[in-house]
Amino acid sequence: MKLSVYLGKNLAGHLTSTAQNGVVFSYDPAYIEAGFPPLSLSLPLSTNEYPQKKCLPFFEGLLPEGDVKKRISDYLHVSETSTLKLLKELGGECAGMVSILPEGEQNKIQRTYTFSPENYETLSQKNLVEYIRNIDARPLLKAKEKLRLSLAGAQEKLPLAYKNGKFYLPKNGAPSTHIVKPTGQGTLSTLSANEYICMKLAEQSGLQVPNTKLIQIEDVEFLLIERYDRLCNGNEISRLHQEDACQALGILSNNKYQNDGGPSIADIYTLIKTQTTIPLLETRAFLQYLLFNFIIGNCDAHGKNYSLIFQDNTVKLTPIYDTVCTLAYPNLTQKLSMKIGKHYEIRKVNQADFEMLGNQIGLKPKTILDTFNDLVKKIDKAFDIIKNDPILKKHSDILETIQHKLIRTI
Repeated sequence: MKLSVYLGKNLAGHLTSTAQNGVVFSYDPAYIEAGFPPLSLSLPLSTNEYPQKKCLPFFEGLLPEGDVKKRISDYLHVSETSTLKLLKELGGECAGMVSILPEGEQNKIQRTYTFSPENYETLSQKNLVEYIRNIDARPLLKAKEKLRLSLAGAQEKLPLAYKNGKFYLPKNGAPSTHIVKPTGQGTLSTLSANEYICMKLAEQSGLQVPNTKLIQIEDVEFLLIERYDRLCNGNEISRLHQEDACQALGILSNNKYQNDGGPSIADIYTLIKTQTTIPLLETRAFLQYLLFNFIIGNCDAHGKNYSLIFQDNTVKLTPIYDTVCTLAYPNLTQKLSMKIGKHYEIRKVNQADFEMLGNQIGLKPKTILDTFNDLVKKIDKAFDIIKNDPILKKHSDILETIQHKLIRTI
């Protein structure tokens, strides 16, 4: 099998399944000659073929993970270990500017799209609700048979367009503008409200966040998140390229946790320091994201939850995303995705661990502790503001739980 890989409208290269070497990737010579950017920091432009070990982390990182990946694989009757077959089915629109098509299929991707009936099909609230209700029977990424959409992550998601209070499904290669994330089930039934609260706390604390709404239609609740890798200018919509830290460092999604071979805090900090356009600003933002996730009790902030975005020859850290108080759920682990100092267990992390972290990343411990204390104060004040949010009126219990679980001292 051979797939064509595009960055925007430009053919970047080909993914090929070989009998002897597994999956390999090679850049198109014309793409290299034109001086276009690489697909990933882990895949610099080269005339040499990239072997499976080198190329798979980026491409496999475009796909869903865990149970969602298995359910989609079962629905499509494709092995969940077959990255190429899954990309063939789902890779029409991925995160960033990447599109993956069967060889010979016409690439319809344009630089910009006009918001029009030609490019966007109305999705009624009734149909959207039905898609969410029928998740057990049909994964959201294949809510309609013709959809070829992929998003990384272990939660069900549906990329769509949202404008003037109405939902739309993209067509003809048009980009989505938002992501729908249904809430969890059972003990995780408050997950959407939890993430919404944490995003609002981050926003009120001065962190960069994507615009996020908590929406209820009939008995169905979901998050609607504006995509930071899409640029909307009036009726013109275009894509921006991005990749997460695991992709940039050449680490498979299955190894996203540090204890499983994933990146450490120092690894991501060094990546941001060496690859972003204004390292001083971006490393400071990363430190704030890291400490925010710690303070709110988010043990699941791993290497795929920090990303870089590429725009106008600049490289920046994306807004914070997927931030949830996991401590609110007793059945979830209290072990951090990335070790701080000597400890993984969030309740065992102390001032000495943060001092050790400072030595690892070249920051004065006082800088880290001052940032920590400043964020605690801002988050406490933020609660007073978001408690008045009418959408949270029925979610007072999870709001109080998150406030109670805050880690205010170390």
